[in-house]
Amino acid sequence: MSIARLPEAQESVGKLVQEGQVNRRLSEKWRFYREPNTDLPEARTIFIVAIPQPITRLYFTWQGRDYPAEVAPTYFCLADERQVEGTLGSVLKNAGYRIVRARLPLKTLAARSGLAKYGKNNLVYVPGMGSLCRLIAFYSDIPCEEDSWQEPEMMPSCEKCTLCRAKCANGSITPDHFLIHAENCLGFLNQTEPNVPYWATRQPDWLSAFIGCMCCQSACPVNKLYLHNIKDHASFSEEETALILNRAPWDKLFPEMQQKLDGIRGIYSSLASNLSALMEKQHPVGYRHDSGHDLTEC
Repeated sequence: MSIARLPEAQESVGKLVQEGQVNRRLSEKWRFYREPNTDLPEARTIFIVAIPQPITRLYFTWQGRDYPAEVAPTYFCLADERQVEGTLGSVLKNAGYRIVRARLPLKTLAARSGLAKYGKNNLVYVPGMGSLCRLIAFYSDIPCEEDSWQEPEMMPSCEKCTLCRAKCANGSITPDHFLIHAENCLGFLNQTEPNVPYWATRQPDWLSAFIGCMCCQSACPVNKLYLHNIKDHASFSEEETALILNRAPWDKLFPEMQQKLDGIRGIYSSLASNLSALMEKQHPVGYRHDSGHDLTEC
């Protein structure tokens, strides 16, 4: 899309913040939407790219048992982002143009460009990917002679469907408010209040994810074809699992362990409580640490 569209996209997000439709904690995280383009001032085009993102599975070994843990999409995405940036950058470089990463309101741009449509859960859905995708944006100095800028649309299949609303554990999706109450989302709470495994306490029948939240996405019929695409990412030995359960500082982890956890480094502090709850749910027998503490007390 033409970079001339950017002010309109930024204004639409800014309006939500100004009207108080966005929780204060969230609006603080959204300040980037007005960041000026200082890396490529001569940019004329914005590229918005959707990358398919499967659910990721980790394996933790503890006291002779393996504990599988599913992570919601978009956490382990750094390699995919680098590949997209490298490919697009190479193509444009050969044509005499440049790209730089852009911090922009990605869902707004995806919906307004026609790349995606909104779901009732306020996530964007891309054909062939559903909501299991990662959005990434770039500025470029290549000319944009025409684009497909449009009003954002909701998927027609959402009109009479309420499955995501019914499955939302914290009532974040309400019938009178298109923008969900994201401050109540389990994925957001898990990151901002890491000592409480919200997904575990609110999902007694184990419907959510080890990291993030999959309640509304798992219930969505549009995602049916993509939910079985689960990618095994990494396994953790008993020694590595013990480090997590005992809340070892990041700089005390083995280098290879840091590499396996790189995608979730920012929320590493939440792993101990989440992993303890996961183990208790999968085998509620009261396993104990080598230190003698019950897992439910970690």
